[in-house]
Amino acid sequence: MNINFIPFYPAAYPVRIQGNMIEAPLKKVFIGEICLLKPYPGSPQTIGQAQVIGFHHQQTLLSLMGSSHGLSLTTAIEPTGHTLSIQLNETLLGTMLDVAGHPILRFAPPIASNATSCRRSVNTNAPDFLSRKPITNYFATGIRAIDGLLTCGVGQRLGIFAAAGCGKTILMNMLINYAQADIFVIALIGERGREVTEFVDELKRSPRGSRTILISSTSDQPAVDRCNAALVATTVAEYFRDQNKHVILFIDSITRYCRALRDVALASGELPARKGFPASVVEQLPSLLERPGNTQKGALTAIIKNRKSNSYFKINKLNALYCIELLSIA
Repeated sequence: MNINFIPFYPAAYPVRIQGNMIEAPLKKVFIGEICLLKPYPGSPQTIGQAQVIGFHHQQTLLSLMGSSHGLSLTTAIEPTGHTLSIQLNETLLGTMLDVAGHPILRFAPPIASNATSCRRSVNTNAPDFLSRKPITNYFATGIRAIDGLLTCGVGQRLGIFAAAGCGKTILMNMLINYAQADIFVIALIGERGREVTEFVDELKRSPRGSRTILISSTSDQPAVDRCNAALVATTVAEYFRDQNKHVILFIDSITRYCRALRDVALASGELPARKGFPASVVEQLPSLLERPGNTQKGALTAIIKNRKSNSYFKINKLNALYCIELLSIA
C-alpha cells in the first residue's frame, strides 16, 4: 500500500492583527526570529515577513516587516528558525540596500574583487575589551574647525547634537565628502523619500560613491524596519572593518532610531517610562553604540546625528551630558 508523505509545517494562524502587530500561538520560537507569512501552510508563495518581538499570555507577538494589507486570520505564519541575516561581500560597494540587506540600486560601477562572501546576523555582540585597541591615530575630517579645535581620533564615536534647521545634515554631507577613510556606510533612518532621492543623486555625482554603501528605511516603513536599518548598517560596517579597513558609519539619525524602538516596545505592551520611552529602549541603545570602535582587525568610526528640540539644552542639561558621555565625546 502506497502512503503519500505529507510534510508537517509548524505554522500557526493569527488570533489578532492590529496595525503592524500580530498575535499568534506559535511555539518554540525565540526573540528576533523571522517568520514567513503564507496563504496556507507549506505554500511556496510568501506574502510577507514578521519578526518575533515578545510573548504575552501564551501568545507570540510579531511585528510586521511591511504592510498589513491583504492579511487575514487565515494567513499561515511559519517560523524560519533564524534571525535577520545579510549576505556580505565587496560587491555591495556603490549600492543602496533595503532593510533586509538586498541591493535595490547601484549608484557606482561594481569593483572587481576576489574576496569571499559571508552571511552575518545583524544582532551581534559588541567587541569585548580584549579585542579592542585604544584610539591613537588622528582622524582627519577635512573640516578645519573640527580638525583644529575638536581633534578626533580614528575609532571614536562622534555625536552631532543640534535642533532642527541648525545644519546637521550639511555638516554630515561635508564629512562624507572630505573625511579620510576607506569605506563609508550611511544609514538613513526615518527620512522622507524626497531626501533619500536627493542623497542618492549626490552619491551618483560624488567621486566617493564607489566606496559608499547606503541603507535606507523611510518614515513610511514599519518601526521594526527602521530599527533593523541601523543594525544592518552597523553589520555592514563591521564586515569591512574586519577586512582591515577604516570605516566611517553615519547614522541619521539616532533620534528616529530611538523613536522606532519606542513604537515597537509600546506596541508589544511595554509600559512607557520617562518621556514615553520604555525601559527596553535604554537597554538596546548601548548595544548599538558599543559596536563601533577599533579592533585588532580594523577601525570603525561612528558619526551619529541626534536631533534635539530648541529648549533641550536649557531644560535637560543632565540628559545632554549623559548622551555626550554615552557617545564618548570629550
